[in-house]
Amino acid sequence: MKMGMIVYLLLVSVLSMCTTSHATFTPVNNYLISCGSSQNVTHQGRVFVPDSHESSFSLKSQTDTTVISTNNSTLPSPLYQSLRVFPSPATYAFNIRQPGRHWIRLYFYPLQGSSAHDLTSASITVVTDQHVLLNNFTFKTFKGSFLFKEYSVNVTSDTLGLTFIPSNGSVAFVNAIEVVSVPDDLIADLALEVSPNGPYSGLSALAFETVYRLNMGGPLLTPQNDTLGRTWENDAKYLHVNSSAVKASVDPGTIRYPNGLTAETAPNWVYATAESMGNADVSNVNFNVTWVFSVDPSFLYLIRLHFCDIVSKALNDLVFNVYINSDIAIQGLDLSTLKGGLSIPYYKDFVSNASLGPDAFSVSVGPDTNTDITNAILNGLEILKISNEAGSLDGLSSVKDVLPDSHSKKTKIGIIIGAVVGTVAAIAFIAICYCCFIARKSKASPIGQAWLPLPLYGNSHTITKGSTISQKSGTASCISLASTHLGRVFTFQEIMDSTNKFDEALLLGVGGFGKVYKGTVEDGTKVAVKRGNPRSEQGIAEFHTEIEMLSKLRHRHLVSLIGYCDEREQVNIAEWAMTWQKKGMLEQIMDPFLVGKINLASLKKYGETAEKCLAEHGVDRPTMGDVLWNLEYALQLEETSSALADPDENSTNHISGLPLPQLEPFDQSVSVIDVGVTSGTDDDVEEAATSAVFSQLVNPRGR
Repeated sequence: MKMGMIVYLLLVSVLSMCTTSHATFTPVNNYLISCGSSQNVTHQGRVFVPDSHESSFSLKSQTDTTVISTNNSTLPSPLYQSLRVFPSPATYAFNIRQPGRHWIRLYFYPLQGSSAHDLTSASITVVTDQHVLLNNFTFKTFKGSFLFKEYSVNVTSDTLGLTFIPSNGSVAFVNAIEVVSVPDDLIADLALEVSPNGPYSGLSALAFETVYRLNMGGPLLTPQNDTLGRTWENDAKYLHVNSSAVKASVDPGTIRYPNGLTAETAPNWVYATAESMGNADVSNVNFNVTWVFSVDPSFLYLIRLHFCDIVSKALNDLVFNVYINSDIAIQGLDLSTLKGGLSIPYYKDFVSNASLGPDAFSVSVGPDTNTDITNAILNGLEILKISNEAGSLDGLSSVKDVLPDSHSKKTKIGIIIGAVVGTVAAIAFIAICYCCFIARKSKASPIGQAWLPLPLYGNSHTITKGSTISQKSGTASCISLASTHLGRVFTFQEIMDSTNKFDEALLLGVGGFGKVYKGTVEDGTKVAVKRGNPRSEQGIAEFHTEIEMLSKLRHRHLVSLIGYCDEREQVNIAEWAMTWQKKGMLEQIMDPFLVGKINLASLKKYGETAEKCLAEHGVDRPTMGDVLWNLEYALQLEETSSALADPDENSTNHISGLPLPQLEPFDQSVSVIDVGVTSGTDDDVEEAATSAVFSQLVNPRGR
């Protein structure tokens, strides 16, 4: 007996040295809390600090908490020598420096002291912000004397709240708490589901509870022997038939971790021991080594199987099958071929439920009937409960369901108060901004509206190579019209006065460049004022081109350009005015009382042109060239018809309200083509000039 004890202690000592040599992971968050203790407590080589020493964590409770402690050294662990009692919901809030997956470990032992409450009958519920970890647990129906729970949760914020909730008129309590970072890749997002077979994804966002963690064929491994502080128990009590398996082991130093696997996956001692078939030459091909477990059948489980071929003497000497419940999980597993050698760790994750019975779950390994090899092994096994759709690991209730009404109402009141305060602050901020905007606007612009400069080119203009102007620029420099001699230069104030500060009641229409207003200058001349829009599809270059063309244009159905305004340095806009002495083209066409006896074909062409000009979207309206072309064609139809009729019945004679004042002689020096006109009436000059400009308007640029 003494010799056996010496050998066991020697193995544990060697184990400790081997596993600690692989301790490469250092948790960013590492909270070890001894609740209710007045001093540090050392447990399995780790130091737990009192929860009264708040630094990067805090404890908040609706009522005062109480503490119970004892000096009884016979307890299972010194962590169970103190606890904190919560008569009402209480929350530990931990600052999380690096979000990710964390262990949450809870220690419970119902100490009896001066407390008025029987802690054995206490009903305890524990929740995080998103998951129910424990729901109405009581030692009254529990078979053990103490309870240790290990959970794995993915923390996505910079704070983790852990709330203890008493229920049924009782209290809650806890002896110790661990919140420790683990590698995010410890649990992959994808596993293989068994029955039905297929991929199971989304694991990285779920919570887990460790139900079983076994070291097959080896001794108990404590947190001192695991780089992630895990406990691995021996598998013997879960074997379905004790004689069905035989232990195997090698020197842990011979274990060779492949790329992607480290001691954080499992300690090398887990891979250095195994359970193999008790009789490798058994004639019954259905003989398996089976482990049976009791589980909650209402949950799914993540099963991680650890393998390492430490029994073969050569490659391809070990091929076997793996079963979960009665379903085959892996068929023909050849570890040496899969990993390219012996003593190389390998693990595989599966998702399954309990299908053998109301609470039974089994894992088996056995020979592959397709080979002559009659042996099988398993080195380690982890069974983790997966949180359900309610985010719970204990029952069907969600966090919202288990929180008491008072706690929920308090939370809701806080949310409502926060929302009201936020709304009031937002309204105040908007009001201040509005007042500042009005004050600035009234100070900066006499018309109460700020205008941006027209872009040098329209938004649809394609910039040539070498240009330094952005294709979509809305703030490009403007082109001056001062040197173009396009008539009178109006001041912006004169334009303002003529249009009553751009009164919307005087709005005539909206064109490709902007709005057109009706106005009256100081001498009584009726004018149409077009105001450039910086957000139009045309820029000032196209605007400039159109003004120059209009300055050359004389037509009985078009108003004439008499001047412009270009005070961009003051208000960053451009304006032009046209005499209203000749009634506008569209107004003539659309007024049914002014049509008179116009030719029907000509009228139809006029109507079609007018309809297109009134299209809702600028891109659907015709270009100036198209308008002039259609008008010329309509005019030719009318004149052809008029030549055959009484000259007195010319349609223009029947258009009342359209006076035709004497036109100024057209300056032939601006004609773009050589027109051989030496004599004739003013109308002849008009038509010649129109034809000259018309040749450019057919294909204008920038429209």
